[in-house]
Amino acid sequence: MASGQRGLGWFDRLGVRLVLMLGVALLPLGLIAISQTYRMIEEVNARTRSALIGETLDAAASERQLIAGTLTTARALATLSGTLTEDLELCSQMMRALVSETPAVAFAGVAAMDGEVICGSQGVGETLAGTEGFERFAETGSEYVNSVAKGRITGLPVVVVREPILENGEVVGFLAISVLHSALDVEATLFSRSPPRDILTFNARGEVLTSDVGLDTATERLPANRALELLATPEPKFFRGTDASGEERIYTVAPLLHDSAYIMAVWPPERPGIALANASTAIAFPLLMWLASLGVAYFAVHTLVIRYIRDLRRRIRAFSSTRRLMSEPNFRGMPSEMREVTEAFLSMTEQIVRDEADLQNSLHEKDVLLKEVYHRVKNNLQLIASITNMQIRKSKSPETRFILRRLQDRVMGLAAIHRSLYQATALSEVSADRLLKDIADHLSVSVISSRSDIQFDVELEPVTLYPDQAVPLALLLTEAMTNAMKYIGRPDDGGPWIKLQFRRLTDGVVELRVSNSTGTPLKDAHNESTGLGGQLMAAFTMQLGATLQSDTSDGAYVVSARFQPSDFSQAEDAA
Repeated sequence: MASGQRGLGWFDRLGVRLVLMLGVALLPLGLIAISQTYRMIEEVNARTRSALIGETLDAAASERQLIAGTLTTARALATLSGTLTEDLELCSQMMRALVSETPAVAFAGVAAMDGEVICGSQGVGETLAGTEGFERFAETGSEYVNSVAKGRITGLPVVVVREPILENGEVVGFLAISVLHSALDVEATLFSRSPPRDILTFNARGEVLTSDVGLDTATERLPANRALELLATPEPKFFRGTDASGEERIYTVAPLLHDSAYIMAVWPPERPGIALANASTAIAFPLLMWLASLGVAYFAVHTLVIRYIRDLRRRIRAFSSTRRLMSEPNFRGMPSEMREVTEAFLSMTEQIVRDEADLQNSLHEKDVLLKEVYHRVKNNLQLIASITNMQIRKSKSPETRFILRRLQDRVMGLAAIHRSLYQATALSEVSADRLLKDIADHLSVSVISSRSDIQFDVELEPVTLYPDQAVPLALLLTEAMTNAMKYIGRPDDGGPWIKLQFRRLTDGVVELRVSNSTGTPLKDAHNESTGLGGQLMAAFTMQLGATLQSDTSDGAYVVSARFQPSDFSQAEDAA
Protein backbone atom coordinates (compact mmCIF):
# COMPACT_ATOMS: atom_id res chain seq x y z
CA MET A 1 0.00 0.00 0.00
CA ALA A 2 1.42 3.40 -0.97
CA SER A 3 2.31 5.72 1.88
CA GLY A 4 0.55 9.04 2.28
CA GLN A 5 3.62 11.00 3.34
CA ARG A 6 4.27 14.38 1.78
CA GLY A 7 7.55 14.75 -0.03
CA LEU A 8 8.01 18.47 -0.77
CA GLY A 9 5.06 20.17 0.92
CA TRP A 10 3.26 22.52 -1.47
CA PHE A 11 5.10 21.01 -4.44
CA ASP A 12 3.03 17.85 -3.94
CA ARG A 13 -0.12 19.71 -4.99
CA LEU A 14 -1.40 19.12 -8.50
CA GLY A 15 -2.17 22.79 -9.18
CA VAL A 16 1.31 23.92 -8.14
CA ARG A 17 3.01 21.29 -10.28
CA LEU A 18 0.89 22.14 -13.32
CA VAL A 19 1.55 25.85 -12.89
CA LEU A 20 5.30 25.21 -12.57
CA MET A 21 5.32 22.98 -15.64
CA LEU A 22 3.35 25.56 -17.63
CA GLY A 23 5.66 28.30 -16.36
CA VAL A 24 8.69 26.37 -17.65
CA ALA A 25 6.90 25.79 -20.97
CA LEU A 26 6.12 29.52 -21.34
CA LEU A 27 9.60 30.62 -20.26
CA PRO A 28 11.15 30.59 -23.79
CA LEU A 29 8.26 32.69 -25.08
CA GLY A 30 8.77 35.05 -22.16
CA LEU A 31 12.47 35.41 -22.95
CA ILE A 32 11.65 36.14 -26.59
CA ALA A 33 9.07 38.70 -25.49
CA ILE A 34 11.61 40.34 -23.16
CA SER A 35 14.16 40.54 -25.98
CA GLN A 36 11.65 42.03 -28.42
CA THR A 37 10.30 44.45 -25.82
CA TYR A 38 13.80 45.54 -24.84
CA ARG A 39 14.68 46.12 -28.50
CA MET A 40 11.49 48.12 -29.02
CA ILE A 41 12.20 50.17 -25.87
CA GLU A 42 15.70 50.91 -27.11
CA GLU A 43 14.27 52.16 -30.41
CA VAL A 44 11.68 54.28 -28.63
CA ASN A 45 14.31 55.71 -26.29
CA ALA A 46 16.61 56.50 -29.20
CA ARG A 47 13.80 58.30 -30.99
CA THR A 48 12.89 60.16 -27.83
CA ARG A 49 16.49 61.25 -27.31
CA SER A 50 16.78 62.36 -30.92
CA ALA A 51 13.49 64.23 -30.71
CA LEU A 52 14.54 66.12 -27.58
CA ILE A 53 17.92 67.01 -29.04
CA GLY A 54 16.27 68.12 -32.27
CA GLU A 55 13.68 70.16 -30.37
CA THR A 56 16.46 71.84 -28.42
CA LEU A 57 18.40 72.70 -31.58
CA ASP A 58 15.25 73.92 -33.34
CA ALA A 59 14.33 76.15 -30.40
CA ALA A 60 17.87 77.60 -30.28
CA ALA A 61 18.17 78.02 -34.05
CA SER A 62 17.97 81.83 -33.87
CA GLU A 63 20.50 81.89 -31.04
CA ARG A 64 22.80 79.66 -33.04
CA GLN A 65 22.43 81.87 -36.13
CA LEU A 66 23.13 85.00 -34.09
CA ILE A 67 26.31 83.60 -32.53
CA ALA A 68 27.40 82.09 -35.84
CA GLY A 69 26.80 85.38 -37.64
CA THR A 70 28.70 87.26 -34.96
CA LEU A 71 31.66 84.93 -35.29
CA THR A 72 31.58 85.21 -39.08
CA THR A 73 31.50 88.99 -38.86
CA ALA A 74 34.34 88.99 -36.34
CA ARG A 75 36.47 86.76 -38.50
CA ALA A 76 35.79 88.90 -41.59
CA LEU A 77 36.63 92.14 -39.78
CA ALA A 78 39.73 90.56 -38.30
CA THR A 79 41.09 89.97 -41.80
CA LEU A 80 40.59 93.66 -42.59
CA SER A 81 42.01 94.88 -39.29
CA GLY A 82 45.39 95.78 -40.88
CA THR A 83 43.67 98.20 -43.25
CA LEU A 84 41.30 99.51 -40.59
CA THR A 85 44.02 100.29 -38.06
CA GLU A 86 45.70 102.57 -40.61
CA ASP A 87 42.66 104.88 -40.32
CA LEU A 88 41.35 104.60 -36.76
CA GLU A 89 38.50 107.05 -37.34
CA LEU A 90 37.25 105.00 -40.29
CA CYS A 91 37.61 101.90 -38.14
CA SER A 92 35.46 103.44 -35.39
CA GLN A 93 32.83 104.48 -37.92
CA MET A 94 32.60 100.92 -39.23
CA MET A 95 32.26 99.58 -35.69
CA ARG A 96 29.48 102.05 -34.85
CA ALA A 97 27.71 101.13 -38.10
CA LEU A 98 27.89 97.44 -37.16
CA VAL A 99 26.33 98.13 -33.75
CA SER A 100 23.61 100.32 -35.14
CA GLU A 101 22.68 97.82 -37.85
CA THR A 102 22.71 94.82 -35.50
CA PRO A 103 20.45 95.37 -32.46
CA ALA A 104 21.84 92.28 -30.74
CA VAL A 105 25.39 93.70 -30.74
CA ALA A 106 26.17 96.11 -27.88
CA PHE A 107 29.84 96.80 -28.70
CA ALA A 108 32.38 96.20 -31.43
CA GLY A 109 36.00 97.34 -31.39
CA VAL A 110 39.69 96.60 -31.89
CA ALA A 111 42.08 96.33 -28.95
CA ALA A 112 45.86 96.07 -28.86
CA MET A 113 47.69 93.35 -27.00
CA ASP A 114 48.01 95.61 -23.97
CA GLY A 115 44.20 95.78 -23.79
CA GLU A 116 43.71 99.38 -24.97
CA VAL A 117 40.74 99.93 -27.32
CA ILE A 118 42.23 101.68 -30.35
CA CYS A 119 38.96 101.89 -32.29
CA GLY A 120 35.40 100.91 -31.51
CA SER A 121 31.74 101.79 -31.36
CA GLN A 122 32.44 103.34 -27.95
CA GLY A 123 35.05 103.40 -25.21
CA VAL A 124 38.02 104.24 -27.46
CA GLY A 125 41.09 104.65 -25.32
CA GLU A 126 39.77 102.54 -22.46
CA THR A 127 41.60 99.38 -21.49
CA LEU A 128 40.28 95.84 -21.25
CA ALA A 129 43.27 94.60 -19.32
CA GLY A 130 42.47 92.81 -16.10
CA THR A 131 39.24 91.25 -17.32
CA GLU A 132 38.94 87.48 -17.25
CA GLY A 133 38.28 87.29 -20.98
CA PHE A 134 41.34 89.41 -21.84
CA GLU A 135 43.61 87.33 -19.60
CA ARG A 136 42.38 84.07 -21.16
CA PHE A 137 42.88 85.45 -24.68
CA ALA A 138 46.33 86.69 -23.78
CA GLU A 139 47.28 83.19 -22.66
CA THR A 140 46.05 81.36 -25.75
CA GLY A 141 46.10 83.97 -28.51
CA SER A 142 43.24 82.13 -30.21
CA GLU A 143 39.55 82.72 -30.78
CA TYR A 144 37.81 82.92 -27.40
CA VAL A 145 34.15 83.33 -26.42
CA ASN A 146 32.99 84.01 -22.86
CA SER A 147 30.11 85.57 -20.99
CA VAL A 148 30.21 88.45 -18.51
CA ALA A 149 27.47 89.72 -16.27
CA LYS A 150 28.67 93.33 -16.75
CA GLY A 151 30.83 94.36 -19.68
CA ARG A 152 33.83 96.67 -19.03
CA ILE A 153 32.66 99.20 -21.65
CA THR A 154 28.88 98.59 -22.04
CA GLY A 155 28.11 97.73 -18.40
CA LEU A 156 25.54 95.19 -19.70
CA PRO A 157 25.37 91.35 -19.53
CA VAL A 158 26.92 90.26 -22.80
CA VAL A 159 28.64 87.40 -24.56
CA VAL A 160 32.03 88.58 -25.86
CA VAL A 161 33.55 87.08 -29.00
CA ARG A 162 37.30 87.76 -29.40
CA GLU A 163 38.95 87.08 -32.75
CA PRO A 164 42.77 87.40 -32.98
CA ILE A 165 44.35 89.93 -35.40
CA LEU A 166 47.42 88.55 -37.12
CA GLU A 167 50.30 90.43 -38.72
CA ASN A 168 53.05 88.38 -40.36
CA GLY A 169 51.74 85.37 -38.46
CA GLU A 170 51.91 87.03 -35.06
CA VAL A 171 48.99 88.12 -32.88
CA VAL A 172 49.11 91.91 -32.54
CA GLY A 173 45.61 92.46 -31.13
CA PHE A 174 42.06 91.23 -31.25
CA LEU A 175 38.63 92.21 -32.49
CA ALA A 176 35.90 92.09 -29.76
CA ILE A 177 32.17 91.95 -30.39
CA SER A 178 29.71 91.92 -27.46
CA VAL A 179 26.26 90.31 -27.97
CA LEU A 180 23.48 91.12 -25.51
CA HIS A 181 22.18 88.25 -23.33
CA SER A 182 18.61 89.32 -24.01
CA ALA A 183 19.14 88.67 -27.70
CA LEU A 184 20.02 85.04 -26.94
CA ASP A 185 16.86 84.19 -24.93
CA VAL A 186 14.79 81.25 -26.27
CA GLU A 187 11.03 81.75 -26.34
CA ALA A 188 8.87 79.09 -24.64
CA THR A 189 6.45 79.07 -27.59
CA LEU A 190 9.11 77.42 -29.70
CA PHE A 191 8.70 74.09 -27.85
CA SER A 192 6.03 71.55 -28.78
CA ARG A 193 5.26 70.83 -25.13
CA SER A 194 6.33 72.43 -21.88
CA PRO A 195 9.68 74.21 -22.18
CA PRO A 196 12.80 73.02 -20.35
CA ARG A 197 13.75 74.40 -16.95
CA ASP A 198 16.69 76.20 -18.52
CA ILE A 199 18.67 76.46 -21.74
CA LEU A 200 22.35 77.22 -21.30
CA THR A 201 25.22 77.79 -23.66
CA PHE A 202 28.84 77.16 -22.82
CA ASN A 203 32.18 77.25 -24.56
CA ALA A 204 34.78 74.54 -25.12
CA ARG A 205 36.41 75.36 -21.76
CA GLY A 206 33.18 74.51 -19.91
CA GLU A 207 32.37 78.15 -19.11
CA VAL A 208 28.69 79.04 -19.12
CA LEU A 209 27.92 81.74 -21.68
CA THR A 210 24.19 82.31 -21.28
CA SER A 211 21.25 81.03 -19.25
CA ASP A 212 17.56 81.65 -19.83
CA VAL A 213 16.86 81.59 -16.09
CA GLY A 214 19.85 83.57 -14.91
CA LEU A 215 23.58 83.39 -15.32
CA ASP A 216 24.22 83.94 -11.62
CA THR A 217 22.27 80.78 -10.66
CA ALA A 218 23.23 78.66 -13.68
CA THR A 219 25.59 76.44 -11.66
CA GLU A 220 22.63 75.24 -9.57
CA ARG A 221 21.10 73.60 -12.65
CA LEU A 222 24.23 72.03 -14.08
CA PRO A 223 24.77 68.25 -13.70
CA ALA A 224 26.57 67.62 -10.42
CA ASN A 225 28.49 64.56 -11.59
CA ARG A 226 29.74 65.74 -15.01
CA ALA A 227 32.14 68.51 -16.05
CA LEU A 228 30.98 70.81 -18.86
CA GLU A 229 34.31 70.60 -20.74
CA LEU A 230 33.78 66.81 -21.03
CA LEU A 231 30.42 67.47 -22.69
CA ALA A 232 31.97 69.75 -25.33
CA THR A 233 32.07 67.15 -28.10
CA PRO A 234 30.75 67.14 -31.66
CA GLU A 235 28.23 64.38 -30.90
CA PRO A 236 24.91 65.24 -29.23
CA LYS A 237 24.35 63.76 -25.80
CA PHE A 238 21.34 62.71 -23.75
CA PHE A 239 21.62 61.60 -20.12
CA ARG A 240 19.96 61.61 -16.74
CA GLY A 241 21.60 63.23 -13.77
CA THR A 242 21.12 65.26 -10.64
CA ASP A 243 21.73 68.97 -10.22
CA ALA A 244 23.53 70.66 -7.35
CA SER A 245 20.40 70.45 -5.16
CA GLY A 246 20.10 66.67 -5.73
CA GLU A 247 16.99 66.82 -7.92
CA GLU A 248 16.79 64.47 -10.89
CA ARG A 249 17.03 66.11 -14.29
CA ILE A 250 17.28 65.10 -17.94
CA TYR A 251 19.99 66.86 -19.95
CA THR A 252 20.36 67.25 -23.73
CA VAL A 253 23.63 68.64 -25.12
CA ALA A 254 24.34 69.56 -28.74
CA PRO A 255 27.07 71.59 -30.52
CA LEU A 256 25.96 75.16 -31.23
CA LEU A 257 29.08 76.12 -33.16
CA HIS A 258 31.83 73.66 -33.96
CA ASP A 259 34.59 73.75 -31.33
CA SER A 260 33.30 77.07 -29.99
CA ALA A 261 29.87 76.99 -28.36
CA TYR A 262 27.49 74.31 -27.14
CA ILE A 263 23.88 74.34 -25.99
CA MET A 264 22.41 72.41 -23.01
CA ALA A 265 18.72 72.01 -22.19
CA VAL A 266 17.67 71.03 -18.66
CA TRP A 267 14.39 69.10 -18.62
CA PRO A 268 12.24 67.94 -15.70
CA PRO A 269 11.98 64.12 -15.50
CA GLU A 270 8.16 64.29 -15.45
CA ARG A 271 7.87 66.16 -18.74
CA PRO A 272 5.47 64.36 -21.14
CA GLY A 273 7.29 62.51 -23.85
CA ILE A 274 10.55 61.84 -21.97
CA ALA A 275 9.47 59.17 -19.49
CA LEU A 276 11.99 56.76 -20.95
CA ALA A 277 11.60 53.03 -20.46
CA ASN A 278 14.46 50.93 -19.11
CA ALA A 279 15.40 47.27 -18.67
CA SER A 280 12.97 46.87 -15.77
CA THR A 281 10.17 48.05 -18.06
CA ALA A 282 11.26 45.51 -20.66
CA ILE A 283 11.04 42.74 -18.06
CA ALA A 284 7.93 43.97 -16.27
CA PHE A 285 5.47 43.67 -19.16
CA PRO A 286 6.44 40.10 -20.23
CA LEU A 287 6.62 39.13 -16.58
CA LEU A 288 3.10 40.42 -15.97
CA MET A 289 1.91 38.55 -19.05
CA TRP A 290 3.68 35.40 -17.82
CA LEU A 291 2.10 35.70 -14.37
CA ALA A 292 -1.29 36.38 -15.92
CA SER A 293 -0.92 33.23 -18.06
CA LEU A 294 -0.02 31.19 -14.97
CA GLY A 295 -3.01 32.64 -13.13
CA VAL A 296 -5.36 31.77 -15.99
CA ALA A 297 -3.84 28.28 -16.20
CA TYR A 298 -4.23 27.69 -12.46
CA PHE A 299 -7.81 28.97 -12.55
CA ALA A 300 -8.59 26.67 -15.46
CA VAL A 301 -6.96 23.65 -13.79
CA HIS A 302 -8.68 24.42 -10.48
CA THR A 303 -12.07 24.88 -12.16
CA LEU A 304 -11.87 21.81 -14.39
CA VAL A 305 -9.85 19.35 -12.30
CA ILE A 306 -8.65 20.27 -8.83
CA ARG A 307 -12.00 21.13 -7.23
CA TYR A 308 -13.47 17.83 -8.39
CA ILE A 309 -10.42 15.94 -7.15
CA ARG A 310 -10.74 17.62 -3.74
CA ASP A 311 -14.42 16.72 -3.58
CA LEU A 312 -13.53 13.14 -4.47
CA ARG A 313 -10.81 13.17 -1.78
CA ARG A 314 -13.34 14.27 0.85
CA ARG A 315 -15.64 11.46 -0.19
CA ILE A 316 -12.82 8.91 -0.02
CA ARG A 317 -11.76 10.07 3.45
CA ALA A 318 -15.33 10.09 4.72
CA PHE A 319 -15.94 6.61 3.35
CA SER A 320 -12.66 5.21 4.72
CA SER A 321 -13.34 6.55 8.24
CA THR A 322 -17.11 6.03 8.59
CA ARG A 323 -18.04 3.68 5.73
CA ARG A 324 -20.82 6.12 4.90
CA LEU A 325 -21.59 7.61 1.51
CA MET A 326 -21.94 11.37 1.16
CA SER A 327 -24.74 13.03 -0.78
CA GLU A 328 -24.92 12.61 -4.53
CA PRO A 329 -22.28 14.82 -6.24
CA ASN A 330 -23.23 17.60 -8.63
CA PHE A 331 -22.27 16.42 -12.10
CA ARG A 332 -23.27 19.70 -13.76
CA GLY A 333 -20.26 21.24 -15.54
CA MET A 334 -17.99 18.35 -14.55
CA PRO A 335 -15.63 17.13 -17.32
CA SER A 336 -16.49 13.70 -18.67
CA GLU A 337 -13.23 12.15 -17.40
CA MET A 338 -13.82 13.37 -13.85
CA ARG A 339 -17.46 12.29 -14.07
CA GLU A 340 -16.36 8.79 -15.07
CA VAL A 341 -13.88 8.65 -12.17
CA THR A 342 -16.51 9.85 -9.67
CA GLU A 343 -19.10 7.40 -10.96
CA ALA A 344 -16.57 4.57 -10.74
CA PHE A 345 -15.79 5.54 -7.12
CA LEU A 346 -19.48 5.64 -6.19
CA SER A 347 -20.03 2.25 -7.80
CA MET A 348 -16.99 0.84 -6.01
CA THR A 349 -18.09 2.17 -2.60
CA GLU A 350 -21.58 0.73 -3.01
CA GLN A 351 -20.08 -2.64 -3.92
CA ILE A 352 -17.69 -2.48 -0.95
CA VAL A 353 -20.52 -1.67 1.44
CA ARG A 354 -22.57 -4.60 0.13
CA ASP A 355 -19.58 -6.96 0.24
CA GLU A 356 -18.67 -5.90 3.77
CA ALA A 357 -22.26 -6.38 4.91
CA ASP A 358 -22.28 -9.88 3.37
CA LEU A 359 -18.90 -10.62 4.94
CA GLN A 360 -20.08 -9.39 8.33
CA ASN A 361 -23.13 -11.62 8.13
CA SER A 362 -20.98 -14.55 7.09
CA LEU A 363 -18.53 -13.95 9.95
CA HIS A 364 -21.41 -13.69 12.41
CA GLU A 365 -22.83 -16.98 11.19
CA LYS A 366 -19.39 -18.61 11.48
CA ASP A 367 -18.92 -17.24 14.99
CA VAL A 368 -22.29 -18.63 16.01
CA LEU A 369 -21.49 -22.01 14.49
CA LEU A 370 -18.00 -22.08 16.01
CA LYS A 371 -19.33 -21.22 19.45
CA GLU A 372 -21.91 -23.95 19.03
CA VAL A 373 -19.10 -26.37 18.18
CA TYR A 374 -17.11 -25.35 21.27
CA HIS A 375 -20.25 -25.68 23.37
CA ARG A 376 -21.03 -29.15 22.06
CA VAL A 377 -17.39 -30.26 22.49
CA LYS A 378 -17.47 -28.98 26.07
CA ASN A 379 -20.72 -30.82 26.75
CA ASN A 380 -19.33 -34.01 25.26
CA LEU A 381 -16.17 -33.75 27.33
CA GLN A 382 -18.24 -33.19 30.47
CA LEU A 383 -20.31 -36.21 29.50
CA ILE A 384 -17.13 -38.27 29.22
CA ALA A 385 -16.02 -36.91 32.59
CA SER A 386 -19.39 -37.90 34.11
CA ILE A 387 -19.14 -41.40 32.66
CA THR A 388 -15.60 -41.65 34.02
CA ASN A 389 -16.85 -40.52 37.41
CA MET A 390 -19.51 -43.26 37.36
CA GLN A 391 -16.79 -45.77 36.54
CA ILE A 392 -14.70 -44.48 39.43
CA ARG A 393 -17.54 -45.04 41.90
CA LYS A 394 -18.05 -48.60 40.66
CA SER A 395 -14.32 -49.43 40.67
CA LYS A 396 -13.03 -51.21 43.82
CA SER A 397 -9.30 -50.93 43.09
CA PRO A 398 -7.62 -47.79 44.48
CA GLU A 399 -5.13 -47.84 41.62
CA THR A 400 -7.91 -47.98 39.05
CA ARG A 401 -9.79 -45.16 40.75
CA PHE A 402 -6.57 -43.08 40.80
CA ILE A 403 -5.90 -43.60 37.09
CA LEU A 404 -9.52 -42.84 36.16
CA ARG A 405 -9.52 -39.73 38.30
CA ARG A 406 -6.35 -38.55 36.54
CA LEU A 407 -8.04 -39.15 33.22
CA GLN A 408 -11.13 -37.30 34.40
CA ASP A 409 -9.01 -34.28 35.42
CA ARG A 410 -7.44 -34.14 31.97
CA VAL A 411 -10.83 -34.31 30.27
CA MET A 412 -12.19 -31.55 32.51
CA GLY A 413 -9.16 -29.41 31.66
CA LEU A 414 -10.04 -29.71 27.96
CA ALA A 415 -13.68 -28.96 28.73
CA ALA A 416 -12.64 -25.81 30.61
CA ILE A 417 -10.73 -24.64 27.54
CA HIS A 418 -13.74 -25.06 25.24
CA ARG A 419 -16.00 -23.36 27.79
CA SER A 420 -13.64 -20.36 27.81
CA LEU A 421 -13.63 -20.28 24.02
CA TYR A 422 -17.37 -20.18 23.47
CA GLN A 423 -17.82 -17.65 26.28
CA ALA A 424 -15.09 -15.34 24.89
CA THR A 425 -15.96 -12.31 22.76
CA ALA A 426 -13.15 -13.12 20.32
CA LEU A 427 -13.04 -16.82 19.51
CA SER A 428 -9.32 -16.71 18.80
CA GLU A 429 -8.41 -15.40 22.26
CA VAL A 430 -8.41 -17.19 25.62
CA SER A 431 -8.11 -15.50 28.99
CA ALA A 432 -5.40 -17.71 30.48
CA ASP A 433 -5.89 -16.55 34.07
CA ARG A 434 -9.61 -17.45 34.05
CA LEU A 435 -8.90 -20.80 32.37
CA LEU A 436 -6.25 -21.72 34.95
CA LYS A 437 -8.55 -20.67 37.81
CA ASP A 438 -11.37 -22.90 36.51
CA ILE A 439 -9.03 -25.91 36.29
CA ALA A 440 -7.54 -25.19 39.70
CA ASP A 441 -10.99 -24.84 41.27
CA HIS A 442 -12.07 -28.17 39.74
CA LEU A 443 -8.96 -29.96 40.99
CA SER A 444 -9.21 -28.42 44.44
CA VAL A 445 -12.84 -29.49 44.73
CA SER A 446 -12.10 -33.08 43.64
CA VAL A 447 -9.00 -33.62 45.81
CA ILE A 448 -8.25 -30.90 48.30
CA SER A 449 -11.82 -30.51 49.59
CA SER A 450 -11.49 -33.96 51.21
CA ARG A 451 -8.64 -32.61 53.31
CA SER A 452 -9.70 -29.40 55.01
CA ASP A 453 -6.24 -28.97 56.50
CA ILE A 454 -4.59 -28.42 53.06
CA GLN A 455 -4.13 -24.71 52.28
CA PHE A 456 -4.56 -23.82 48.60
CA ASP A 457 -3.31 -20.36 47.35
CA VAL A 458 -3.86 -19.00 43.85
CA GLU A 459 -2.06 -15.91 42.35
CA LEU A 460 -2.98 -15.24 38.71
CA GLU A 461 -2.18 -12.22 36.50
CA PRO A 462 -4.31 -11.50 33.42
CA VAL A 463 -2.74 -12.90 30.25
CA THR A 464 -4.40 -13.52 26.86
CA LEU A 465 -3.30 -16.51 24.75
CA TYR A 466 -4.21 -18.21 21.53
CA PRO A 467 -5.86 -21.64 21.76
CA ASP A 468 -2.65 -23.21 20.38
CA GLN A 469 -0.92 -22.19 23.62
CA ALA A 470 -3.92 -22.28 25.96
CA VAL A 471 -4.56 -26.02 25.41
CA PRO A 472 -1.05 -27.31 26.32
CA LEU A 473 -0.90 -24.76 29.19
CA ALA A 474 -4.17 -26.07 30.67
CA LEU A 475 -3.05 -29.70 30.34
CA LEU A 476 0.35 -28.81 31.83
CA LEU A 477 -1.39 -27.22 34.82
CA THR A 478 -3.55 -30.34 35.25
CA GLU A 479 -0.50 -32.60 35.38
CA ALA A 480 1.45 -30.22 37.64
CA MET A 481 -1.49 -29.87 40.08
CA THR A 482 -2.00 -33.65 40.10
CA ASN A 483 1.69 -34.21 40.92
CA ALA A 484 1.52 -31.56 43.64
CA MET A 485 -1.51 -33.28 45.21
CA LYS A 486 0.17 -36.66 44.80
CA TYR A 487 3.46 -35.72 46.49
CA ILE A 488 2.22 -33.18 49.03
CA GLY A 489 3.62 -33.65 52.56
CA ARG A 490 3.11 -32.17 55.99
CA PRO A 491 6.06 -29.98 57.07
CA ASP A 492 7.34 -30.06 60.63
CA ASP A 493 6.46 -26.40 61.30
CA GLY A 494 2.95 -26.17 59.84
CA GLY A 495 0.17 -27.65 57.75
CA PRO A 496 0.37 -28.90 54.15
CA TRP A 497 -0.10 -26.39 51.35
CA ILE A 498 -0.27 -26.03 47.57
CA LYS A 499 0.40 -22.77 45.73
CA LEU A 500 -0.40 -21.85 42.11
CA GLN A 501 1.22 -18.77 40.48
CA PHE A 502 0.86 -17.39 36.94
CA ARG A 503 2.63 -14.09 36.34
CA ARG A 504 4.45 -11.91 33.82
CA LEU A 505 8.21 -11.54 34.01
CA THR A 506 10.53 -9.17 32.19
CA ASP A 507 10.65 -9.01 28.36
CA GLY A 508 7.04 -10.28 28.12
CA VAL A 509 7.86 -13.80 29.37
CA VAL A 510 5.18 -15.49 31.51
CA GLU A 511 5.73 -18.18 34.13
CA LEU A 512 3.47 -20.97 35.40
CA ARG A 513 4.63 -22.05 38.85
CA VAL A 514 3.12 -24.87 40.98
CA SER A 515 4.64 -25.62 44.38
CA ASN A 516 3.66 -27.90 47.30
CA SER A 517 4.93 -28.52 50.78
CA THR A 518 7.12 -31.55 51.51
CA GLY A 519 7.50 -33.60 54.64
CA THR A 520 5.48 -36.43 56.07
CA PRO A 521 3.35 -37.85 53.23
CA LEU A 522 -0.40 -37.62 53.71
CA LYS A 523 -1.98 -40.98 54.28
CA ASP A 524 -4.56 -40.68 51.50
CA ALA A 525 -2.00 -39.64 48.88
CA HIS A 526 -1.30 -42.30 46.26
CA ASN A 527 2.46 -42.62 45.96
CA GLU A 528 2.68 -45.07 43.12
CA SER A 529 4.18 -43.59 39.96
CA THR A 530 3.82 -44.76 36.38
CA GLY A 531 5.93 -41.94 34.81
CA LEU A 532 3.08 -40.92 32.46
CA GLY A 533 2.61 -37.56 34.16
CA GLY A 534 6.24 -36.59 33.60
CA GLN A 535 6.07 -37.62 29.94
CA LEU A 536 2.90 -35.58 29.42
CA MET A 537 4.40 -32.52 31.10
CA ALA A 538 7.48 -32.76 28.86
CA ALA A 539 5.24 -33.03 25.78
CA PHE A 540 3.06 -30.05 26.80
CA THR A 541 6.16 -28.00 27.59
CA MET A 542 7.50 -28.69 24.11
CA GLN A 543 4.21 -27.57 22.54
CA LEU A 544 4.39 -24.32 24.50
CA GLY A 545 7.98 -23.69 23.53
CA ALA A 546 8.68 -23.35 27.25
CA THR A 547 11.50 -24.32 29.56
CA LEU A 548 10.49 -26.68 32.40
CA GLN A 549 12.28 -26.74 35.74
CA SER A 550 11.62 -28.69 38.92
CA ASP A 551 13.51 -28.74 42.22
CA THR A 552 13.08 -29.25 45.95
CA SER A 553 14.32 -26.56 48.30
CA ASP A 554 13.32 -24.97 51.61
CA GLY A 555 10.72 -27.62 52.35
CA ALA A 556 8.88 -27.21 49.01
CA TYR A 557 8.72 -28.99 45.67
CA VAL A 558 8.47 -26.51 42.78
CA VAL A 559 7.56 -27.07 39.11
CA SER A 560 7.85 -23.99 36.83
CA ALA A 561 7.48 -23.40 33.09
CA ARG A 562 8.45 -20.17 31.31
CA PHE A 563 7.43 -19.28 27.75
CA GLN A 564 6.85 -16.32 25.41
CA PRO A 565 3.19 -15.70 24.47
CA SER A 566 2.49 -15.40 20.75
CA ASP A 567 2.18 -11.82 19.46
CA PHE A 568 -1.39 -11.10 18.39
CA SER A 569 -0.41 -8.33 15.95
CA GLN A 570 2.00 -10.63 14.12
CA ALA A 571 -0.65 -13.32 13.88
CA GLU A 572 -3.18 -10.84 12.55
CA ASP A 573 -0.73 -9.60 9.92
CA ALA A 574 -0.02 -13.16 8.89
CA ALA A 575 -3.75 -13.84 8.60
